[in-house]
Formats: sequence, structure tokens, C-alpha cells
Amino acid sequence: MQRFKVLIPLIRQFKEKHLNRNIITYLICVVIASILWFLNALSKEYSTEITYPVKYTNFPTGHYPIADLPTQFRLQVKAKGFALLRYRIQTSFLPITFNVGSYCQNKNLAAFTLQTNELKEKISSQLNNEIQLQNVFPEEITFKFSEAEKKKVAISPTVHYTLKRQYIVDAITAQPDSVWIEGPANILDTLQGIPTTEIQLKNISKNTTQTANLVNLPFCQTTENSVKVEVRVEQFTEAHKTIPLQTLQVPDSLALRLFPDNINISYEVGLSKYDKITAEDFIFAVDYPQQTNEAYLEIKAVKVPAFIKNLSFTPQKVEYIIEKK
Repeated sequence: MQRFKVLIPLIRQFKEKHLNRNIITYLICVVIASILWFLNALSKEYSTEITYPVKYTNFPTGHYPIADLPTQFRLQVKAKGFALLRYRIQTSFLPITFNVGSYCQNKNLAAFTLQTNELKEKISSQLNNEIQLQNVFPEEITFKFSEAEKKKVAISPTVHYTLKRQYIVDAITAQPDSVWIEGPANILDTLQGIPTTEIQLKNISKNTTQTANLVNLPFCQTTENSVKVEVRVEQFTEAHKTIPLQTLQVPDSLALRLFPDNINISYEVGLSKYDKITAEDFIFAVDYPQQTNEAYLEIKAVKVPAFIKNLSFTPQKVEYIIEKK
């Protein structure tokens, strides 16, 4: 009996090893069968739809497109699984180039529609030889053109910055400060300025100059591609002033008396401009009350110098009485 108890663990180990071998053998067979099935599937021919990027070139001289053009074509194709798999795993490929000018001859340049089936031969020539092109979507592309116009616009530097303590930005300028842009009228008509790409500056305490590219505008050309952006900084100080309050929209037959009739302001300003600021550079005012039961009138800043920072003032509201003249 004791010998039989010793044999039980040995029998269990033998069964487990035998079972593990069967599982491994089964899994190997499954993998081999899956590979054979996959290879057989890839050898068959399929019809499917793929997307392909498109690039437009050679627009008519002096004309620019004003309608949105598709950035990719949907292609209905027929090919074996191997060819489609190669296409799917591609990480990058050249776009289909579309020579617009070659299709504009004897057409009204204001607007014309092109059937994309006319492009099948050209598109097929840029695809893998193993892929047969069946159809192209969208089925048509509408081109609308505007004659070229020119406009001079200001450059708007895009700068994100942090400053060392006790420093303030004096000015952010671009050199040149404006640029000529040529492009479609519908874009230039509403264009007030052109921004630069972002500039990141951290913990600055001295004047800094960097080169920045201009943001690309669709279908537009600029006389400059990049500009010099200068960020001028200086140390600042805190200043204080007492400013008399003004009244607005008061009827001619009435007078509006305020209590108090002036306010105390504080602000930060660069040292170079500290002595140049006077009380006349500020206008703070209250509006005549729309309802006579209002207990207080809110004070608003009407005019302040553009180069000061962190303006604050007290009080924020004032009492008042209305008197006849």
C-alpha cells in the first residue's frame, strides 16, 4: 500500500507531461493550418476600395482655386490579396499628381467640372501593376477659379513666453513688419494679417531675436517666407496715480455728481516709460444711470496706455446724485 502511494505522484506527472505534449502538438497544427489558410486567402482575387492622396499641380497662370478640392481619391480596385496586403502595410507613398493645367485648355476658367473617369488611365499608371483600377470616386471634381490679386498685410508674430521676475515685455516686432501676398480674391478680401509659426521662449530677461516662418495660406504666395521676430524686454516698476472720474451720456439739463469723484490706480510699466506717463493718458468714467434707483455706478476704463501691465483701480463703484442745472 505504501509503495502504491509513492507511485501516484509519478503517474500524475507522466499524465501532465503527456497532456502538455498533446496541447503543444495541437497548437502547432492550428498555427500551420492558419498560415496555410491565410496564404490561400491571399492568393485569391478581391474587389475592394482603397484611398489614395492626390496633389494638384500647374494651376492656370494668374488663377487660383476658390472651391475645396478633394485631398484624396477613393479607388475601387481589383487585386490579389498579396498586392492589397502590401498596399495596406505601406507607411508612406507618393500622392497621385494631378496636372490641372493640362485639363484647362478650351475651358471656362471661372468654373468647370471634370469627370474623374477621364483620369483612370493616368491614375492606373501611378498604381502598383498588380492592382487593377475599376472606378474613381468622387465621380467628378468641380474647379472654380479666381484671378490673382495682391495685397499687403501686416505680420503678426506668434510668441509664447515666460519672464524672469521683475521683467516685462516692451514690444514684439517683426522685420519686415508686412508682406505682399498674391492669391485668390475671396481669401485676400478678408485677410487682415498673416501670423508666424509659434515661437516658445522661457524665462527671458533680455532682448531676443528668432527667425520664424510665415503660416502657409492655401493657394497663396508671399514675397517672404520667414521673418525676424524680436522680443524686447526690460525691468519694470509699479506706479500709482490718482485719476479724476468723468461722466458719459448725461442729459444737458442735468449734472451727475460722484462720490468719490476720483480713483486710485496702480500698474506695472517698463523703466524706460515710467516718466513718460501722465494722468492725461488715462480716462476712467461712469455712464449716466438707465434707472434712477441704481445705488452705485460701475467705473470703466475708457483709455489706458497699451504698454502698461496689470492695471488695477479702486474703488470699482461710486455713489452718485443727479442734480438739475
